[in-house]
Amino acid sequence: MISNYEQMKWQMQVEFLKYNQEDMIKRFSLTASETYLLFDFMGGSCRIHRKSGLVETSYGYMDGFCEANYNEALTVYDLLCWSRPDAVSSGRFVNMQSISPMQNGTSRLGADFFRQEARLFDHQEESLRTSLEKLGGIADESGDVAARIPVFRGLNVLFRFWNSDDEFVSEIQFLWDERVLDFMHYETVWFANHVLVRRVKDIFDKTNILREFVL
Repeated sequence: MISNYEQMKWQMQVEFLKYNQEDMIKRFSLTASETYLLFDFMGGSCRIHRKSGLVETSYGYMDGFCEANYNEALTVYDLLCWSRPDAVSSGRFVNMQSISPMQNGTSRLGADFFRQEARLFDHQEESLRTSLEKLGGIADESGDVAARIPVFRGLNVLFRFWNSDDEFVSEIQFLWDERVLDFMHYETVWFANHVLVRRVKDIFDKTNILREFVL
């Protein structure tokens, strides 16, 4: 039985084919072949099959491309099909609360989504920093470990991590460009957060496995 997520991804795949791909190529400076549209996405590479609309991604230690998951695909479709024609990043980062339609939320909005990963990364600065670097991250001085990760066409996200101490638990924070909602819907920003954390965790796990093997 097809899940609701897979059904939604399929619907967006079909919807993508209604858009003018030549306009996309010019607007986003995409690399285009007869078969695929190719571009950088979230510290890796992405391609879309021009006749089926299928999204495939590659990043980190991955060899070749594999079919995008729900969060990856929905983020890519939103960026290419919905972003405003005049969308330009400002270079100024704000927290999720600042861009939320519900301004009465907490500054730690959504922190519990990634509690398991936050415990995994806790006091593992070297491995986490290496993982962010492998996604093209540029180190930032904020947090215990932080880096600006390239998302798409000049749009970056600041991934910031705080280790636990005697008073606070470990925490993952996302700071987005203050104009991110010109590029994608607010709900899609959360899809992108999940994409980033999964990629960081995948590389983090493989980095630690390789380090243990060498040792």
